[in-house]
Amino acid sequence: MKVPRGFALSCLLTLAASPAFAQFSLSDAANVVSAMQGNQGEEEGVVAAAPKAAGLLNTLGSELKITPEQAIGGAGAMLGLAKNRLSEPQFSELSKSVPGLDQIAGNSAIGGLNGLGGLLGGGSDKNALLDGLLGNVKDTGDLNNAFSALGMDSGMIGQFAPIILQYLGQQGVAGSLLQNLGGIWGTGI
Repeated sequence: MKVPRGFALSCLLTLAASPAFAQFSLSDAANVVSAMQGNQGEEEGVVAAAPKAAGLLNTLGSELKITPEQAIGGAGAMLGLAKNRLSEPQFSELSKSVPGLDQIAGNSAIGGLNGLGGLLGGGSDKNALLDGLLGNVKDTGDLNNAFSALGMDSGMIGQFAPIILQYLGQQGVAGSLLQNLGGIWGTGI
């Protein structure tokens, strides 16, 4: 059974946002979604992807004390900027090092945010604004606007960046690529 990535991400975020599942982490939710997707052929990469991407979101949420919407939106905006600024081979290397990362970068994060926003009673105007912002993060000004739309000030970018970079380093991303990302996000490593 093939489950669309947006639906799987929405399910994952739904479980993470529900008070009934307070002890249920994003990683646990990713495992459930992965089990729903099955282990067939080329879907195997997708199945393994969700837990790794959820690990990053868990780390951001626990260390920064932010909402799931802010975690996925902030990470999505930063990774969207990286996707737009890195060469295609560099972003491909990044995606291979952390399967599932491309699922939360830029436009890919929008489906999860829309599902989460609807679940939490978020207005469609806010979701439309986020669609435009996350799908078009070309520079630090766009990144600041995306963070602002998520209810975070631009100073949070400086808090997200080292956590994301550390997480990527732990997943085996090369030092030179981490330096490039640090430069893109304005945090020299």
